[in-house]
Amino acid sequence: MNETDEIKLMFDKIAHRYDFLNHFLSFGQDIIWRKEMADQVVDNNTHLVLDLASGTGDSAIALLKRGVNVIGLDISFEMLKTGANKIKKKYSRQSQLFNKKISFFPVTGSGYQIPMRDSFVDAVTSAFGIRNMHDTEDALREIYRVIRPEGRVVILEFSLPESSIRKPYLFYLKKIIPAMASMLSVKSAYEYLGKSIEEFYKPSEFVRLLDRCGFKNIKAFSLSFGCVYLYVGVK
Repeated sequence: MNETDEIKLMFDKIAHRYDFLNHFLSFGQDIIWRKEMADQVVDNNTHLVLDLASGTGDSAIALLKRGVNVIGLDISFEMLKTGANKIKKKYSRQSQLFNKKISFFPVTGSGYQIPMRDSFVDAVTSAFGIRNMHDTEDALREIYRVIRPEGRVVILEFSLPESSIRKPYLFYLKKIIPAMASMLSVKSAYEYLGKSIEEFYKPSEFVRLLDRCGFKNIKAFSLSFGCVYLYVGVK
């Protein structure tokens, strides 16, 4: 089994409790982070957004609320199914969404081989997914390919804060979260969470990687005392 298959299997297993644990373990902050991401990506020229590693659809919902069409791409069918059902249930009672002809299109696929032609979408978002694409540069170059000229990439990703909260944050990340997850979900998936955050690029390194992949006007915004960063780039 290769690395991508292992990650897919892991997320398939935790799909049914993923939303609850996201909100619970982040103290509800993940909702605010996704709202910030949607605010950064949607403007008058944004009509179609690819939400990469779309998961259970929370980022897609934040984008749909701003009146854009969303393609949700994820390697985990179970996560996508959960998200598509949630979106259908949430908006089936809100006819104004459909009157505006706003749509969500779930697609199972890999971030390394996005099933779209060049310059197909106005923007790409990814919330806490790029960290799981260990060939990060290849994934970013594929993201660059499918965005139209002057379109945006907006990425939310965890980071390790440099301030005095670093040690208590690491303790929470590596000890408390897996212990809670062992009672509510799959412990190993949340042990992987802490490990993957520790091994991911520092914010300054990730900005340089975005630049190397062709993006311009790159900005990095610190959220929640540096525990999360929001990266914005233009093609």
